[in-house]
Amino acid sequence: MIRIISLFLLLVVGAVSFSAYATDSLRHFVLDNTKIIPIKSKHTGRDHEIIIVFPASYGSDPNKTYPVFYYLDAYWDTPLLVSTYGNLIYDNEVPEFLMVGLSYPQGKNYGEERRIDYTVTPQEGVPSGGADKFLAFIQTEVAPLIEAQYRGEKTGRILGGVSLGGLFTLTAAYRSPEFFSGYIAISPAAGWDNEVLFKIDEAYRKQNKSLNARMFISHGTKEYAPFRKPIEKFQKHLSKRKYKGLELQNYVMKDLDHVSVKGDGYVRGLIWVWKPQKPSGPAGLEREMNPKAK
Repeated sequence: MIRIISLFLLLVVGAVSFSAYATDSLRHFVLDNTKIIPIKSKHTGRDHEIIIVFPASYGSDPNKTYPVFYYLDAYWDTPLLVSTYGNLIYDNEVPEFLMVGLSYPQGKNYGEERRIDYTVTPQEGVPSGGADKFLAFIQTEVAPLIEAQYRGEKTGRILGGVSLGGLFTLTAAYRSPEFFSGYIAISPAAGWDNEVLFKIDEAYRKQNKSLNARMFISHGTKEYAPFRKPIEKFQKHLSKRKYKGLELQNYVMKDLDHVSVKGDGYVRGLIWVWKPQKPSGPAGLEREMNPKAK
């Protein structure tokens, strides 16, 4: 009898525990200080979403304005960048800034949507070649909204992206060099359309001797060789250009592949582009361990 009662109690406790776990499993982890804004673009003719990540002081200092980091593939990379931003703020490596992610509504084919928007030339058989329209969308629809309603600054804008997003980032530097002041291109798809990026650079060079920006270009050593080699080639090519005003950092990530480069790439890239605005004073750990540190 005792054995039966013990077994019964064990089953009851197990059921209660499972019930509690099942209830808890319905909860969702939410990224604080974020907002999603749907927008239909008059330039692309398609539905988009903007994901805004607000700095910690945004709610407590209503008169403060912020420089803006515009980043691509926000449907994938927002959690990574929220964490990266918090770490860099703690280490006092970057100033406070707004992050504005370019995204698409849930249910969309992200691969197809991004290929349309991030490529400057069309590829036969696949939707592509809409980068100029997408850049106009950012410049004339997204940025004015952020600057008018969310206290984004009109100067010091930064643009960043990975793979096709990196290709778009570099293309934007040539298409509209005065709009952004910094670029983070992580593993850019430099081989797209028979290395059309080199042709874009050549056309720009014929008309311009300067490119005023801080630019970060990176790749991983484990990336698929046919994809990696055009990046290596472009890094060397751009270094030899010696554009006036261009502060270029070419970076190589040892033993990392095409997606695993994102973490290190964004850390290094954000530190590089914000270097002139790096706050003075000690990092968070020093402040915690040494209360007299200022």
